[in-house]
This record gives sequence, C-alpha cells and structure tokens, in this order.
Amino acid sequence: MQQTRRASRAALALACALACGAGQGQVVAAGGLAELSLEQLSEVPVTSVTGRPESLRSAPASVFVISEEDIRRSAATSLPEALRLAPNLQVARMSAGQYAISARGFNNAIANKLLVLVDGRTIYSSLFSGVFWDFHDVVLEDIARIEVISGPGGTLWGANAVNGIINVITKTAAATQGTLVSVTRSDHGGQEAVRWGGRLGEAGHLRLYGLAIDRDNTRQVDGAEVPDAASKVQAGFRADLGDLGRMVTVQGDIYRGGDDPANNFAPKIRGGNLLARWEGRFAGGSPFRLQGYYDLQERDDVNLFRNRNATWDLQFTHEPLLPAGHQLLWGAGYRTAQDRNEPSAIVRFDPGERRLHWANVFAQYQLQRGRWQYTAGAKAERNSYTGLEWLPSLRAAYQHPNRSTTWAAVSRTVRAPARLDRELFFPGNPPFIIAGGPQFESEVARVYELGHRGGFGRDFSYSATLFRQSFEGLRGGTGFPLQIANRFEGDVDGLEAWAQWQPAEYVRLMAGYMHLRKDLRASAPPEDTGGIANLGNDPRNQWKLRAQFDLPRRTELDLLVRRIGTLPSPFVPAYTVADLRIGWRPSPRLELSLLAQNLFDRRHAEFGGGPTASTFGRRIYLRAVLEL
Repeated sequence: MQQTRRASRAALALACALACGAGQGQVVAAGGLAELSLEQLSEVPVTSVTGRPESLRSAPASVFVISEEDIRRSAATSLPEALRLAPNLQVARMSAGQYAISARGFNNAIANKLLVLVDGRTIYSSLFSGVFWDFHDVVLEDIARIEVISGPGGTLWGANAVNGIINVITKTAAATQGTLVSVTRSDHGGQEAVRWGGRLGEAGHLRLYGLAIDRDNTRQVDGAEVPDAASKVQAGFRADLGDLGRMVTVQGDIYRGGDDPANNFAPKIRGGNLLARWEGRFAGGSPFRLQGYYDLQERDDVNLFRNRNATWDLQFTHEPLLPAGHQLLWGAGYRTAQDRNEPSAIVRFDPGERRLHWANVFAQYQLQRGRWQYTAGAKAERNSYTGLEWLPSLRAAYQHPNRSTTWAAVSRTVRAPARLDRELFFPGNPPFIIAGGPQFESEVARVYELGHRGGFGRDFSYSATLFRQSFEGLRGGTGFPLQIANRFEGDVDGLEAWAQWQPAEYVRLMAGYMHLRKDLRASAPPEDTGGIANLGNDPRNQWKLRAQFDLPRRTELDLLVRRIGTLPSPFVPAYTVADLRIGWRPSPRLELSLLAQNLFDRRHAEFGGGPTASTFGRRIYLRAVLEL
C-alpha cells in the first residue's frame, strides 16, 4: 500500500511538472446554472436509444442523461459514484472497490442484465455477463455525458441489454486541449490524475492521461476492518484525426491494481484495451461506422476467480440515404473471447479454458408521419451456447404541440448464458454442491413500456415511465448436486419518474422516484422458491433529491439526498444519505472543492447483510482541479 501511495505522489509530482511546463492551452471554464435552460437541455442529442442522434425530449425510451456539469457539481469520486446521479439506477457499494449496479431490479454482486459501454466498447465480462467495476476507472473530468437507459436495448446492443444500458461517452481529444491536474484526497484514500492534450498535424488532436487511485479498508458493523484496501495505476490516450465528415479515432488504456496479499475483496487486476473507430461517408453521402477493439482483463482474487479474458470485437453500421420521413440503420458484428480460469479452493470452471463466439446482424427502420414516429427493428444474434436468438422491438411516439412526447414500446430480449451458468462447479474439488448447468438456456424477457416526457416553459421538465417485464427461464437450481437450470418465471412491474425545476437563474432542483414490484415463482416442479432470493436484492422504493445553487463570489453549493428502501434478502435496513459539495473558483483555471459523502450518517451497509458486510460512513474529500 505504501509503495502505491508513493507512486500516487510521484504521479502528482509529474502532474505538477507538466502543468508548470505546459504552454497556454484551452481554458475549459465551468458555466453557471443559467448557461443552459432546462428547455435547452431537453434538446441535448442522445444516441443510445435508436443508434443515431436525436433530442432527449423526443427519444422513445426511459433515458436520463448525466452531463459533465452534473458530475463536476457532485461529490462523486469514481464512475460508480457518478452513476448515483441517475434516478433510474440502483447503485450499491459492497466494499472499497466493488459495486452492485442494476436497473429495474435483479441487483446483486454478479448483476447480469445491464449492458455497459465506454466509448462504444462493451465492458461486461463473458465470465458472468456482468461488470467488474474495479476494472473500469475513468478521469471524471474527461466524461462528456453518460446516457442511462432503463429498459431493453437488444435490437441495437444485443443480448444482456435486458434491464438497461449505460453508455459512458468521453470528450473528444479536441475538447481536452492543454493540461489538467486533478487531486482528490481524504484520510481514507483518494486519487490523482493528470491529462495533457495537444495537436496532431493540421486536423488531429491527442489526449494523454495518467491516474493513480488508493482506497483504505472498509469496516464491518462491529468496527472490525475488512481487508479490501487496494490501489491502482492507469494510463491511456485518445487520438482523433479528421473532421465531422470523416473521423478516425484511436484510443486505449492500460492498468494494474491490487496489493499483497490479494483476496476476493481486493483482487490483483491488470489489463488494457485498444479501440479504433472510422466514421465516414460513402460516395453517395450515406454515413457509416466501422469499429474494432481488443480488451484484456486479468483478475486473481485467490479465493474465487483466477480469470484471464481476452476479447476481440468488430462492428459495422450504415445509414442509407432515404426520402424525408424514412430512416434505416443496419449493421453487423462479430465478437470472440478467450476465457481461462484456474481453479481455486472455492470454485472451478470445467473446462478451464473456452473460446466463445457471438455474431449478429440487425436492422432498424424509423418512419415519421406528422407528429407520429414509428420505430421497428430486430437483431439476430448467435452465441456459442444457445445458437440463434431473436431480439425484436417496436416503438411508437407522439410529439405533442407543447413539445412533450408520449411513447410506448414492446420488446423481446434475452440474457444469454455465460460461463458462470454452464460451467461453474462448487467447491473447487469434488464432492460438488453445484455441478454446472449444461442445459441452461437463455433467460427471456418480454417488456411493455408506456412513457411521457415533457415540461412547462423553460424552467420545468419531467419524465415518467410505467413498465412490465415478463420473464421466463430465470436462473435457479435443481437436484443434488445442484445443477443450474431455468427454474423461475414472473413479472416485474414498476414506475420511474423524475423532474427538474429551475425557479431562478441561480437555483436548480431535481427529484427522482422509482418503485419496483417483483412477482416471481417456480415455473416447474418442484415448487421450491428458495432460489428466488438469488434473483436480486432490490428495494421496493427509492428516491433522490438534488439541489444546485450558484452563490456569490464564484461559489457553488450542491446537495444530493438519497433514500434507499429495505433490501429483503439478505436483509439490509433502509437508509438515507446526504452528499454535499462546496466549490469555489478563485480563478478561471483553478477550482477548489470540499466533498462530503454520507454527511449525516455515521455508518451503514448498502449491500450484503449480516455482521460481516462492509459499512460506509462519513467521508470528507478535498479536491483541486487546475487547467492550463
């Protein structure tokens, strides 16, 4: 730990040296709340719903956008903490570096129904169809926006986009010119980041960054320390060449983390990724995108997973030019992963190494007739376990004269098997209690949604969505030794709603609410419902309140209050948390902030009940961001 903290200090020293030696760069000064009205923010383009830019106001889905300004004006110190700003997500911290994140339920340590992308790169692990969040750190100041969709997106994004999509979009290299140094510290750890941006020839730009993170142990309810302290160093780049009509992007990251001795709370991790994307137009003017990437993830937590996963992915999309009112987007892709697991004392995968393949083709057609918009699409995706899966969707939206939108959608989506479903054996040596799941098939969801998004004038906007998700073939177990099988079915009903109000130029308020009701049952004899407890630990209700104030003398005050309802199994009591940020800009290039997390709460658990669960209490951070 001390060695890595020395590395952190070295990174900070390097950052200061770069800052002092840099020439004059682009000044990225923060604007006040009056810079963009809520009406203007509703016209911000989003791309994750239909695969092409459209205004947030007219997008036919339950989508919430976390802007770069939202992140800057929060107490978030990491990507998962920034995701707490979305009212349509469930975010629970499990340890110093581990999170359980989901939308519309089924949240647990191996949540597998949420698809997450970073700049178009899908980051879920083929080991369990979910995300190891400690692999994926970003420089928060480099995020342009995060598009959070609750609900299915299988037609565009494929299997596993069942309950939602998180699309993290970072700024272009042209938007991050000059030098930035960011330091966030507390007595429990923190992080340092340095970023430099410069030009590449006449029409190119480059961004380089370095990031160092260290986190201290958490504590159990009785005050005993959990050995989950960890550290990480990471570096990366992005290069953009060309203009809006023809752009080539190459970007990548490399990282290493974990301290001795490693354990399942604080594993050793290392990896990297390299992505190339070509956006251009054919001779007739129709736009296309060709993207490929390589992603390597290695994880060794000694007790559970000793995993190495190497993924190659290639995707192509094209939008032909059609008459006005008609739009067509189609594409195809191929993905392969080489996954290797060394057995541990607790788990074994048989076979220990496997190559997995996915191939897909999709088409989505959109018709505009007056105020009505109709979108129909389907994806055919083949995977190594279940063969061909069909992922159709149909959406209709009506745009009212007052600039509000009412929309409805029906979709079929699947969560395809992962290695954890088919090839997991527990414990690591016989006799086994869990003996794989050779017959496990895809979990299927039929989703029905009705939503409305609108506003009153320039100062008030709102969104509300009702949904029913009818599931078949949910994961459970049967027999002894237990084999993983499609054992459960049922419905998940809910309401997602949020609103923003700006009563004055210097005040902005936001409120969000989510209600969830799960009715799951065994789909075949024996009528054992004990396995339902493993299908997510979700609150029935949660709400969030956020307030932002522009104060005199270039000072900002930001408050986020979250109420998370009781988790039933294992039991975690309901809790209310307040996060506070006070920011001050003594000059256009320097921002100083005081961040307070869990301001009025001494300590509480967020996930994983019982006396051994990690608890989280008040933490105070100081942050300094210098731009040159």
